[in-house]
Amino acid sequence: MEAIYEILARLGGEADLDTIVEEALKIGIPPPVATRLLMRLVEKGRARVICAPSIRYRAV
Repeated sequence: MEAIYEILARLGGEADLDTIVEEALKIGIPPPVATRLLMRLVEKGRARVICAPSIRYRAV
């Protein structure tokens, strides 16, 4: 889960799901696992879902 949080922070603290999954894949985290870990960050309050023209995720 920390790896996904670090990816999100490295991407400027905010990114869309596709970008997060692509970066996770580069370090060996498969897309379904990356998505599940991102949702756990949201559940724990460490990331927020930002609804704009596209859905983005923001590190808290």
